[in-house]
Amino acid sequence: MKPDKDGIEKEQQVLASGKDRVEGVISKWETDRGFGWVKYDGGSLFAHIREFDKGFIPRDGDKVTFMVGLDPKGRPSAKALKCPRHSSVPSIKAWLWLALLLALPFAANLKLPTAPWMVPLAMLPVSVAAWILYRYDKKRANAGRWRVSETELHGLELFGGWPGAFLAQQKFRHKTRKLSYQAIFWSIVFLYQLVALDVVMDHWLWTEATTFMKDWMTPNI
Repeated sequence: MKPDKDGIEKEQQVLASGKDRVEGVISKWETDRGFGWVKYDGGSLFAHIREFDKGFIPRDGDKVTFMVGLDPKGRPSAKALKCPRHSSVPSIKAWLWLALLLALPFAANLKLPTAPWMVPLAMLPVSVAAWILYRYDKKRANAGRWRVSETELHGLELFGGWPGAFLAQQKFRHKTRKLSYQAIFWSIVFLYQLVALDVVMDHWLWTEATTFMKDWMTPNI
């Protein structure tokens, strides 16, 4: 898609006007390719991911402000894009969902025969590592470069990094649309919830499951 003739004329007018920043809206953003268009006052300009703050992933409908400049080929394009919704930390909604997911594991942690801070302290560096690896992989994806193995990401999630992975998914909108990946991720989260529930119930689930398996495997005489 290219700007129409009227759009090009508007771009040239903005370039000549000397305005510092212009208001617009993201349109037809292609996350996998790292570019899209910014509509403003009836015209449109090409926009690249590198013109946003590091780590920010735009989406269709985002309101932005920008400066009009030229791309390497001398064509008008949006530069130094800013989005009001951009934040360097995950959204409040993401934190609330994480708190809900951690409620049961937290209750189970209080029943363990260890200091209540030991398990969270052990999971924290793994979660931080998961966050960093997700962010790194997202940047590699936007640049079209070699990607981090999904096995590595899932490995960190399995060994306690799933809270950091969850926040990274919400923040960077990474791996959220790949159903096979999400199936494995949520299976890991469910496993943690199941183990936590078993601890809260004084291992009743484990006892019942092992009893059932013994009965099922014992031949009837």
